[in-house]
Amino acid sequence: MTRFSLIMMLIACMFMSVGIVMAQEEDAADETPMGDDSAVEGDDSTAVDETLGGDATIKGEVIDTTTDQNPIPEVTVTIVGSDGQEYTATTDKDGKYEQTGLQAGRYTISYAKDGYGDRVGKTKLVAAGGEIFDRIKMRERDNIYTFFRKFGFVFYPLAICSIVALTFIIERLFTFLRSRSRIGTEQFIASIADSLRKENIMEAVSTCEEAGGPLANVLKAGLLRYSQAQIEERDITKEEIQESIEEASLLEIPELERNLPVLGTVAVVSPLFGLLGTVTGMITAFTTIALEGTGDPQQLAEGISQALLTTAGGLTIAIPCLIFFQLFDSWVNRHMVEISQVSTEIVNQLIVGEADA
Repeated sequence: MTRFSLIMMLIACMFMSVGIVMAQEEDAADETPMGDDSAVEGDDSTAVDETLGGDATIKGEVIDTTTDQNPIPEVTVTIVGSDGQEYTATTDKDGKYEQTGLQAGRYTISYAKDGYGDRVGKTKLVAAGGEIFDRIKMRERDNIYTFFRKFGFVFYPLAICSIVALTFIIERLFTFLRSRSRIGTEQFIASIADSLRKENIMEAVSTCEEAGGPLANVLKAGLLRYSQAQIEERDITKEEIQESIEEASLLEIPELERNLPVLGTVAVVSPLFGLLGTVTGMITAFTTIALEGTGDPQQLAEGISQALLTTAGGLTIAIPCLIFFQLFDSWVNRHMVEISQVSTEIVNQLIVGEADA
């Protein structure tokens, strides 16, 4: 369960920033004030006698946030008066709507369409027989494709880094899971020591085979070398047993360390790709300012958005990589220390037993 939780934590880290940024963009689209997009005839400070007759009109136009400012048809426009009376209109193919027969007073206009962020405009004040025109922009909600397209060309190396990181993290988790001993370490050492006290080397070898794992495989190599010397009826030195244990360690430890340098490289390179995207995004933003001035905030926002998104993407990949790299490295070091300590204890016990014999 611990390994499964680690995998789920990684996947959550990989996609958390995507969800947060998309949610923030949708909220920004929903809450963006009218600004220069709204044109209102009359002022909120102007007193209007709401008891007068009606026949007021509210017109408007809904466009998207692209540079071409394309009209958006079939937008549901809800007009709610201060008395709670509600009117509904729908934009035509040119993105325009019109609601007539309104009483004088204050009205709140909201806009909604599937695939776009909802908008709620400022309160409008209309006089009897008067007319106001409201022009508003709606932002299309991001899907996976449009969101990642904002990363620019840096998306491709970041995508490769994320795939490599996820692949090798899962691979290393399964490797360490398979390398776990089927017998607890303390129980395993006690069983080996008991077999050696009874001078039953083959029983100790069987215990190693039953336990499995790097420690058991390394000790098995030393026990087999000692057993072979007994069969050949010759003396064996401590150095000879240690040599066989070290040879077995050279096979076990590299298997545990495999692919860790890849994770370390991804953890270092991913923020650099994010920084590259930041630089190119800022270049785009300043180029827009140089050519167009500050009159086109849409193009300016695209460059700034790329700069921030690529930085967030690079960090989202690098942080889990660094966490798991340190975790795996600590596991490898723990195995190495355990092998060194236990093998030294077993070798000393073998040599003492040989000397007593």
